[in-house]
Amino acid sequence: MKLVTGPEGFIGNARNIPSDRQREVEALVWDYNQTRPTEIDKQRELLKKILGTYNDKVFIQHGIHFDFGFNTHFLGMAFVNFNVTILDTSPITIGDRCFIAPGVVISCASHPIDSEQRGFGMEISKPITIGEGVWIGANATICGGVHIGDHSVIGAGAVVLKDVPADSVVAGVPARVLRKITEKDIIPQDKIQF
Repeated sequence: MKLVTGPEGFIGNARNIPSDRQREVEALVWDYNQTRPTEIDKQRELLKKILGTYNDKVFIQHGIHFDFGFNTHFLGMAFVNFNVTILDTSPITIGDRCFIAPGVVISCASHPIDSEQRGFGMEISKPITIGEGVWIGANATICGGVHIGDHSVIGAGAVVLKDVPADSVVAGVPARVLRKITEKDIIPQDKIQF
């Protein structure tokens, strides 16, 4: 049985999620995390087997973890830094030119508030969409059901529980919009040293 999630995700018992694909991905990710930095071709071949959508412009540092892999879709260039966890129990779509800093958690998976339901293994999963040109700061957490608009910046340590509008800077726990990104944020050419 293969885990199939709809556009809204799912609510179900985690004990009923097929573990064969999860074990396969754990082994592939372990192999990936053991590769040498110079083994680029081997890394690319492993990522093709792990991810739902991959291209050669996706760069993932060591220490990456996925729940399933096939639910993660990179739509263009992306740089994923060290020790990132992606709990892709539902589809995760990551747009072109995204930067994901060290320690980020992107989690579709959650559990019920009621302890009895949690104890019986209930899990809630909602898809995540990250737009184009997004930068997610170190140790931020993106929770299920969230859509991050194009060109937004998620501050380090932020916990994103709600949608983020395009061209916004958000930070805090829970994350909130601090301001819009404007032309004043462009570094003047004469300030760029090299």
